[in-house]
Amino acid sequence: MTESGAPLRGSSKEQQIVDAALEILRDRGPASVNIESVSAVSGVAKSTIYRRFSNRDELLSVAVASVAAAPELPAGLDIVEELRWVTLQCRDGVEHILGLGGVTGVLVDQDPRFSTTIRSMLLPWVALVRDILVRGVATGRFRSDVDIEVALNFVLGASIGEFLRAGTASDAWTDRVLRMLLVMLLPSDGSERPDSSAGPDGSGHPDAGNDVTRSA
Repeated sequence: MTESGAPLRGSSKEQQIVDAALEILRDRGPASVNIESVSAVSGVAKSTIYRRFSNRDELLSVAVASVAAAPELPAGLDIVEELRWVTLQCRDGVEHILGLGGVTGVLVDQDPRFSTTIRSMLLPWVALVRDILVRGVATGRFRSDVDIEVALNFVLGASIGEFLRAGTASDAWTDRVLRMLLVMLLPSDGSERPDSSAGPDGSGHPDAGNDVTRSA
């Protein structure tokens, strides 16, 4: 979600404006992104911002699009590696695009137009995760009784929950989410198992589960 999205229209000044809009979004939420606040944070005059963006809605939309990309799975991944890739992308999107301000803004529908924009941007990611899960069931890699929609929400929502709880979601957290997901997805006959080289929580760190217990 954080690879290069729609290109900016060509100046370092515009990048300055967009960076300021994203900073405000992550820190304070979408309702706080306006021409006045972006001017104050970026140091760019309001008249200059208005020459590049007709209103704050266009500015916010361009800012989010500049760091959001349509999903494109890397070639040659095993289906479990595909799940890990999308889980990492979801984590990075939550942390580096939305931040706590953006996540909270969507949850409380602080700015309905922004919420609609974010939900529209999520649609191809939802479709990708659903396709991975459906393919896994169809090929026998995943259990035939998997509830696709519940598993999909587990992938998309786990990082949001951790981010709201702890303020960040680490690589170790992502691995733990994947391990728990595989417990739900893999056949119960033992023909496939989560990576046994990982720690007890699936993170690869034997003490990671204890760390979480201590920090909760």
